[in-house]
Amino acid sequence: MSDKREQRTRRRRILGAGMRSLGRGVLQTMPGYDRAKSWQKTGQDWFDTLGGLKGAAMKLGQIASQYRDFLPEPLVEQLARLQRNAEPWAFERLEPVIDAAWSDEQRALVTHIDHEAMAAASIGQAHRATLADGREVVVKIRYPGVADAVDADIDNLGRLLKLSRFLPMRGSDIDAVLDELRERFIEETNYEQELAHLQALRAIELPGFILPEPVPELCSDAVLVTTYIESRPVDEAAPDRGHAIVQAINLQVFTHGILHADPHPGNFGVTEDGSIALFDFGCTKTLDRDTRRGLRDVVAAALDGRWQDLHLALEHLGVVPADSWAAHGETYEQIYASHVAASLEPIRDRSPYVFTDDGLIESIRAEIRASLRHWRLFNAAPQLVFLMRTLSGLYWILRNIHAEADLYAELQKIAAGDYDPPPADAPSAD
Repeated sequence: MSDKREQRTRRRRILGAGMRSLGRGVLQTMPGYDRAKSWQKTGQDWFDTLGGLKGAAMKLGQIASQYRDFLPEPLVEQLARLQRNAEPWAFERLEPVIDAAWSDEQRALVTHIDHEAMAAASIGQAHRATLADGREVVVKIRYPGVADAVDADIDNLGRLLKLSRFLPMRGSDIDAVLDELRERFIEETNYEQELAHLQALRAIELPGFILPEPVPELCSDAVLVTTYIESRPVDEAAPDRGHAIVQAINLQVFTHGILHADPHPGNFGVTEDGSIALFDFGCTKTLDRDTRRGLRDVVAAALDGRWQDLHLALEHLGVVPADSWAAHGETYEQIYASHVAASLEPIRDRSPYVFTDDGLIESIRAEIRASLRHWRLFNAAPQLVFLMRTLSGLYWILRNIHAEADLYAELQKIAAGDYDPPPADAPSAD
């Protein structure tokens, strides 16, 4: 199928799902209509459409599934299925990608590639292989046509989100968020960029973590080769590994400004010695020093209950409109106080905090839902989308292993500047 025909097919499938969603939305206004069943049908429709499309379309569905507080639960339940491994392609369909990427000399460096995929996702799939020097490696191969479809997929899904009005956001905010998603997805389809991300994160030397070594001489924009790390599923990690995971996120965000932003459980593992193995570096977000300072100031003001200072820090980050405190300070103060209470009170007197089903996340979600009536007082802050996605994903990983971590102490360290970047920070995003 030609690229243009493929793009037309993708557009028809996405817009078809959008029109069916709109039709069900109209029917939901009728008395006696089963809204829950309607949302379930919409979710099934989106799953069938996005799951068959690879690339940005499927990726957007995966991200949407993480925003349970903004979308109807029956819809989210269906989209959550997209987070599982995608159906892999037959290796023969991917051989032309390798043919285009490797010369005869490069092929001679590889003695064997397993034709059965070890993992498959929205952008590409991974195969075990052996190099001529005996190293066991993973060869990650990008699906043909995925990179070319990013712009079209995001444009089509942007129209769908605006028409469906699923999200309580201004059209301009949706555009800004989609631009951020577009930038990340374009990077994610370029494996040369992923190689650079891996090298930058390896340079940090995160305590308690192990990252694969790249094999640069076999890497291209469509093929990435890294050493194989033997690991078990991350949910088999010991609870005390939570300390390393929390410290790692703080070092990435506040000290170095480069964040592994794809917190899927399949991208984490635990090795024989208990180290946390980290995989898949396509989706990586950089944070400049001003953003990191703003985030630090938010934490410091929240810990002290300084609501106007918290508001000013959020204003600096673009989360609230400029000069909005004067008009709505009382409302903002109520929102901040209730959110901070829901987030901090459960962890303040528990050291270490144990991630378990203690009502923390449910309390935070309840505050988010209660605040939605004031959504016009806030901006989308697209530069924070992937940070929030990462924190959400890591929470569930930590909860799955009943992880232990000194959360409140870590927040105090952030507020005190203990994680501030040093003056000469080589891997920093400055």
